[in-house]
Amino acid sequence: MQSRVGRLVLAVGLMTMMLAGCGKEAGRVPLNAEGAKDASFNLKAGDVSFWTAIDIDWEGDGNLFYQVDLVQNGKTVGTTKCDPLGQMSVKTSWVSTDLGSKHSRSGNGKMGCDVKLAAGGPTTVKVNLAWVHKPATVQLRQADLVVKQ
Repeated sequence: MQSRVGRLVLAVGLMTMMLAGCGKEAGRVPLNAEGAKDASFNLKAGDVSFWTAIDIDWEGDGNLFYQVDLVQNGKTVGTTKCDPLGQMSVKTSWVSTDLGSKHSRSGNGKMGCDVKLAAGGPTTVKVNLAWVHKPATVQLRQADLVVKQ
């Protein structure tokens, strides 16, 4: 019994450390359709990670992506491309369903598209959400880009 409790405490501790290592939310760019949007946040120098908060259903093949540009003082200081439907190192409240050609994703996930900022300060996050290959049908309820440090 005591070793079970010890393992449980260790597992909870490791999970807490893992989630703490994912950073704190600095801001988000709310999206619920394809297109461009931007928002400004005060970011620190160092690593910036990008998460998705997504709720989508689609039928057929499709590849969705975020094109992200970080701008400080009118100059692009970082750029990346993120896949909200691809592999994610961390997921929370995640539900994924694939039945034949019908697919759905809902939850929060850390995408593998970090950027390193050389200097901190006011930063405009410019996002373009687009399909590389648009599926036959899509119902996109949410696709927020979440910025964490």
